[in-house]
Amino acid sequence: MTAKIRIHVATPAFIEADADAFGKLFAHMADTEQVAVLRAMCEAMKPWPTQWDHISIALERPENHDVRDTLRNVLFPVEEAS
Repeated sequence: MTAKIRIHVATPAFIEADADAFGKLFAHMADTEQVAVLRAMCEAMKPWPTQWDHISIALERPENHDVRDTLRNVLFPVEEAS
């Protein structure tokens, strides 16, 4: 699966995308592309740092614990004491 999307706008653009379809596209990217997307998201969020708080609060809702736990385990694995 190879797809390129180019968006050229002078002002912010609103894109409607199915979350599942975006997730599948993200999953098929190379690791370097995935990191680039995550980096771009972090950069784009800089003007709105409190949005991270809103995301964090949403991840604490019981229905989102699966996502929270997966991100926590993958990004910040706990090393077992020997």
